[in-house]
Amino acid sequence: MIGIYTDNFYRLLCAVVSIVIFAKAGCIHAAESTKLTPLRLAYSAITVNQAIPWIALDAGHFKKHGLDVELIHASSITALQALLAGEVAIAQSVTDACVSANLSGADTLFMSAILDKPLYSFIVNPRIKTPQDLKGKRVGVTRFGATPDALARAMLKMWNLDPQTDVTMVQLNEMGLLVQGLVNNVIDAAPISLPSNIRAKNLGYVELFDMTKIGKTYITGTVVTRRRFIDGQRDTAKRFMRGFLEGMKTYLEDEEFSVKIIQKWTRAKSRDEVKEAYAIQAKHMLRIPRTSIDGVKTILEGMDKLPGAKSADPRRFVDFTILDELDKEGFLRTLYKN
Repeated sequence: MIGIYTDNFYRLLCAVVSIVIFAKAGCIHAAESTKLTPLRLAYSAITVNQAIPWIALDAGHFKKHGLDVELIHASSITALQALLAGEVAIAQSVTDACVSANLSGADTLFMSAILDKPLYSFIVNPRIKTPQDLKGKRVGVTRFGATPDALARAMLKMWNLDPQTDVTMVQLNEMGLLVQGLVNNVIDAAPISLPSNIRAKNLGYVELFDMTKIGKTYITGTVVTRRRFIDGQRDTAKRFMRGFLEGMKTYLEDEEFSVKIIQKWTRAKSRDEVKEAYAIQAKHMLRIPRTSIDGVKTILEGMDKLPGAKSADPRRFVDFTILDELDKEGFLRTLYKN
């Protein structure tokens, strides 16, 4: 009797142990199967054209595609340096810095761009009535070499003003600080993007020129990476782009959620200003972020003094093959049902 009991007990014990082992194995397998791939992205400004990664992250789109995305705020130059050092895989909206780095021999390129025109206003002190009134004045930019700097110089040249001699260029680091610079009389004018340009106008400053009407294709809201990431980590790159595209869809189709997220990340005090900025970008945003190569040509024209800029083939600065593959697989067609 004791032997039978012992034998039965032993069998029961073995069964229990087996169940525990398989249960643990199942848990380990489940944990491994849901393990997320880390990916770091640097975004270069507190502006609405940076909003897609914020929305994709907070809506869970990146996680859905197996990515643990960390968003890091840095200036455009710092973001590019982090990209080149391998500290981040992607840099958001370091547009002009991407092109200049490529011209210097780096493998930086555009994976996508959500806009083909700059959603900027050239904002001035009310005392300035015409572009010629800018002569002798102070023009603010975020960082030298960043997109606002390139746009400011392009506008000044369009108005037959020399950025080197006719005005004083002032670097103020952040888009929000350009508005503060106007308020504190540190600068007289600046190219300012959404939503800060709306804030500036509500404070009484004047839009001298709506830069969406510049008359040229100019890519902004770019996703910048390196050739080695696209070629060496292609699966991760594709999963990122799926999440990014779903973030774009959410932006275009869910205003309430998008405005909430933009206000959270920009820390904007006025919901009305965020809603206005959201609507302006939604009007101009590309549904599929494969912009025209002409936008790269415009950037190169503004860099004509850099070695190799005039003769550079603009196609070398873009790689839309991830988008092409997703399109071929049917992902883009299923993204928007209408």
